[in-house]
Amino acid sequence: MKFFKYLFPLSFVLLMAGCLDIDEKVDIKKDGSGQMAMDMDMSQMIEMLQTYMGKEELAKKGMDKMDTTLLMKDLIDTVKSLSPEKKAALRNGTVHIKMDLDQKVFKTHMQFPFTSYSQLQTLYKAMSDGSLGSTNLLGGLGGQDGPGGGSPDINQFNGIYDFTVKDGVMSKKLNMEKWKNLTNDPQLAQMKQAAQMGVEILYTTTITLPRTVKKVDNTLAKLSDDKKTVMIRYNLVNVFEHPEQFGYNIEY
Repeated sequence: MKFFKYLFPLSFVLLMAGCLDIDEKVDIKKDGSGQMAMDMDMSQMIEMLQTYMGKEELAKKGMDKMDTTLLMKDLIDTVKSLSPEKKAALRNGTVHIKMDLDQKVFKTHMQFPFTSYSQLQTLYKAMSDGSLGSTNLLGGLGGQDGPGGGSPDINQFNGIYDFTVKDGVMSKKLNMEKWKNLTNDPQLAQMKQAAQMGVEILYTTTITLPRTVKKVDNTLAKLSDDKKTVMIRYNLVNVFEHPEQFGYNIEY
């Protein structure tokens, strides 16, 4: 199980190399319950990963071939830093990891159900403030030591926004203080370089709502034919130039 302490630090390295395709989906039902999911397809970087660590070394760490699902309920109580509210939001979640170096497949799927708007807000905060990082939630699987143990996590880029949701309104607004702290982080210098080199990391947010959308202020947003689903697709590395463009306010 030591594999998991390498996964999330490696995902940041891959992010900087432009080898990620990320899909975030939120499905809200009439009673405020629903499901949040995130898929990351890193299959394009299999060859780079083999170069980075070597095929034999990957095999030793159990990273050559696997198809496994983690149950958050088996991990959550080992993390003392999480509040009771975050533990409740994360407990019923799952993380599925599929890797096959020979078939050039490397994908992860995270899925978290929620029971109310307030729990969705807590869940989003937990997923964007580092609670799912390698040194926190997954540290119990492989220990906190090892390469990249304190490396930045992909979800840190979502962490520069304040997320709020209630019946009829859902918003994601840039927090200037968090934004300044992120840009001043020396560990993210390579990410800035990637942005300047024209690297693309496609990030798609799809939000399905219980009623038709009345208003959405993001110019990148597209509505489904029934106007109940909002899709926003952008290049994540552009966050350094135009972070405000990736926020939104949806009224429904």
